[in-house]
Amino acid sequence: MEYTKSFYSPHEVAAMASVHPSTILNYIGTGRLYAVKLSERTYRIPVRAVIALLEPERLSPSSMTEAPDSDIAPEIEPAPPVDVVPA
Repeated sequence: MEYTKSFYSPHEVAAMASVHPSTILNYIGTGRLYAVKLSERTYRIPVRAVIALLEPERLSPSSMTEAPDSDIAPEIEPAPPVDVVPA
């Protein structure tokens, strides 16, 4: 599928997904689909979120990695004070 816009309305995404618009609004409400709320009743869904919903295999893996179980860096002891010799 070719996406020609940066943002889509819930009705447009519903038509692409062959579901009722209220299903898309439910996805937004539960956090399954990311959307930007413009006003009380207006949402816009970024194209990347649309692709994640309809064609998740098209997205490249996230560049973020999961944090390891252990500490990343152990606590560092402060450096000892440096004596300043007046010139």
